[in-house]
Amino acid sequence: MSQSFLSELQAEVLHRASGGDGSSPDFRENVFTEYVMELLSGEVGIVENPEAVHYQGEIGRGQARINGYALADDHPEQDTIDLFVAVYRGVDELTKILTKELEDAAKQAVRFFQAALGDLHARLDPAHDPFAMAQRIHDARSRIKRARLFILTDGLSDLARAKPKVMPLKDSSVDLKIEFWDLERLARALASGRPHEEIDIDVAALSGAPLACIPLPSGSGDEYTAFVTVIPATLLFRIYEDHGPRLLERNVRSFLQAKGKVNRGIRDSLKVQPSRFFAYNNGISLTADSVETQDLGNGSVGISRIKGLQVVNGGQTTASIHRSGKEKIDLSKVFVQAKLTVIQPDLTDELAPRIAEFANTQNPIQMADFSANDPFHIEIERLSNVVWLPDQQGRWFYERARGQYFVALSNEGRNDARVKRFKEKTPAHRKITKIELAKYISVWDQLPNSVSLGGQKNFVQFTQRIRETKPKTWKPDEKFYKELIAKAIVYKEVTRVVHTGGFPDLRAQLVAYVVSALAFRTGGHFDLLLVWQEQRISAQLEDLVRAWAAEISAGIRDSAARRKLSNFSEWCKKADCWKEVQKLALPFPLKMPPEFGKVEKKSGGWGVAPEEVRVAMRPDDMDAQTQCRRVAAEEWIRIIAWGTESGHLDARQKQVATELGAAAAAGWAKEIDAKRAREGRAIINLAMENGGLVAASVA
Repeated sequence: MSQSFLSELQAEVLHRASGGDGSSPDFRENVFTEYVMELLSGEVGIVENPEAVHYQGEIGRGQARINGYALADDHPEQDTIDLFVAVYRGVDELTKILTKELEDAAKQAVRFFQAALGDLHARLDPAHDPFAMAQRIHDARSRIKRARLFILTDGLSDLARAKPKVMPLKDSSVDLKIEFWDLERLARALASGRPHEEIDIDVAALSGAPLACIPLPSGSGDEYTAFVTVIPATLLFRIYEDHGPRLLERNVRSFLQAKGKVNRGIRDSLKVQPSRFFAYNNGISLTADSVETQDLGNGSVGISRIKGLQVVNGGQTTASIHRSGKEKIDLSKVFVQAKLTVIQPDLTDELAPRIAEFANTQNPIQMADFSANDPFHIEIERLSNVVWLPDQQGRWFYERARGQYFVALSNEGRNDARVKRFKEKTPAHRKITKIELAKYISVWDQLPNSVSLGGQKNFVQFTQRIRETKPKTWKPDEKFYKELIAKAIVYKEVTRVVHTGGFPDLRAQLVAYVVSALAFRTGGHFDLLLVWQEQRISAQLEDLVRAWAAEISAGIRDSAARRKLSNFSEWCKKADCWKEVQKLALPFPLKMPPEFGKVEKKSGGWGVAPEEVRVAMRPDDMDAQTQCRRVAAEEWIRIIAWGTESGHLDARQKQVATELGAAAAAGWAKEIDAKRAREGRAIINLAMENGGLVAASVA
C-alpha cells in the first residue's frame, strides 16, 4: 500500500506544482505541505482550517522554518495551535528519513513558534504571508496553552510509530506536543477512513488506575460488546483536553457554546452542586474500536485502555465539563455514568448513528441531523456515480464518508492501467467532501460569514438550514447536482485567482466573500449550467474576480477599521461584515462575462417547442438588481407606507414595491427581471430624494 500510495502522492504533488489543477505553479515542498494538510483536515479530520504559509530564515543563532499553521477562533477557550513543517524528498521509492533530520526540522519549527509568540512579526514585511501568520500567533499568545507540531514527510520513520513527544518551550508555559507523520502513517489513516482510530486513551496512565466497570453480555451475537462504568469528571476533562472535538466526530451536534438552557444548566450544576451532578445528569454514550481490560481482584474488571473512542451522545456534557475545568471549577466530586459499546469495525457506520439516535439525551437528536448515511448525501453520491461530464470522459467524485476516494483508488489494486484510468476519470482535484459541499452551497446562499467560521461549524449550520427549509421527502436531482459542481468550480477558480493575486492574508475568507458577491450582484442571473458545460470560468469572469477581490479585501479592512477592529479574521465571521461588503460599488465591465445571463424559453405554442434563447444581463440591469436586493423587507414596507401617505408613489409603484418586499422577505429566492429591478431602483431613488427611509440601507 505504501509504495502505491507514494506514487499517487508524488504524482498529485507534481500535478499541482506544475499548475495542472488550475492553480499557479509552486515549489513542490509547499505543494506537498498543502496537500497533506488538506488530507489531515478533510480526510483524517484531526486538524481544522490549516493554512499553508512558508517561512525560512535565521532567528538568533539558528535557522527557523515553518510550512503552515492552524489557529482556532479568537476565543479565550480556543487555546490550541497546530504547526506544520515538512521534510520533503520528492522520491519515487520508499526511503527511510534520518531521525536527526526530522528532529532538526522540529527544532527549527519550535524556534519559529517561540519567535512568533514574541515580536517576530515586527521584523517581517507586512506585504508577505509570514507577517500575517506571525502577527496572528503573537496576538493569540495570551490564550495559547497547547501546541501541536506536525512533522510531515514523504519518507518513512520509526518516529511516526512512537508516542508523540513533548518538547518544553523556553520561558513559556505552552504544552508542545510533537507528532511525526510519515508516508505509512498517512496512508494507514486514509485507508481506514476513520480518524478516531488515532484516539488512543491510556486510562490507567491518565487516572492512575483502570476504570472499574461491569461487562455486559453481547446483545446481538458478535456485533458488539458493552460495558457500564462511572467516569470521574477529572478523567473526562483530561481526555477532552487532549483530543478536543475529535471525540465528537460522530456527534453531528458538536458542542459549540454554552448558550442553551441545557448547557447552562450543566455548568451551573457543576459549579453549585457538584456532588449532585451524577443524580441530575443522564450520562453519556460512548463507542470504541477496541478496549483492553484487566482483573482488579475479587471478580471485578477494569478498563485500562480504549482505542477509537467516540462520544456519540453526551457531547454537551463532555464539553461542559471541560469548559468548567478550564474555568477552575473543582471537578473532584463530579462523576458521570457511561455506557461504552465496542463495535465491530464493519458495523461502525451502521450502529454508531443508531446508538446516538436512540440514546436518552438532554437535547434529542433530530432525525434530520445529517450523517454520511443521510439520504441527501447518499443521493449526491449516487448522482456523482451516474452523471458524467459533458465530454462523457470523466466524473466528479463525492466523498460521502472520509477516506472513500483513497479506498476506491486502492480497490483498483496494483494494476497500473486500472489506476491510471481511475485517475483520468476521477482525478483528486475533482473530489468533493461533505464539508466542501456545505461550503460551496453556503457561499452561493450568500453566507460567507458562516463559511468563515470554519468547515465543521458551517457544516452544522448548513445541516440545520436544510432541515428547516426542505421537506423530509426532498432529494437533490440532476440539475441540483450539476449546479453544485458548477459552484465547486467557481469556488476553486476564485481560490486560484485570490491565491495568485498577492493578497497577504484572509485568503480563505476573501474567496468566500468574492463568491458570495457574485451570487449577490447577479441576482440569480448567473448561468451555473454554462459553467458545468465548460467545466471552467471564462477569462472575462476571471478578470472581474481579480478586480472585485481587491475591492472586497479593502472593503473588509476599511469596515473593520471604522469599528476599531484589528482582527480582520474575526470580523469576517460577522453578518455585519457581509452587510458592509454588499454596500460596495463593485464595478461591472462594459462587456459582461458570458456567465452573467441565463437561458430563457421564448415563444412556443400548439405543436411548437419553445425556443431556448440566452439572455445576457447588461451592467445597468445588474446595478438595478443590486440596489433592490440591498433593501430589506421591512424597509420596503416603510417605503410603501411612506409613498401612500405622501402620495409620491402611484398604484403601479406600490405594486412593484410590494412584490420586491415579498421577494426580500423570501430571501430573494425568486428572481426579479430586469424591468422590475429598474422600476425598483427608481422607487428607491425617489424615496431617498423625498424623505424616504432607505438611505441607511443602500448608502
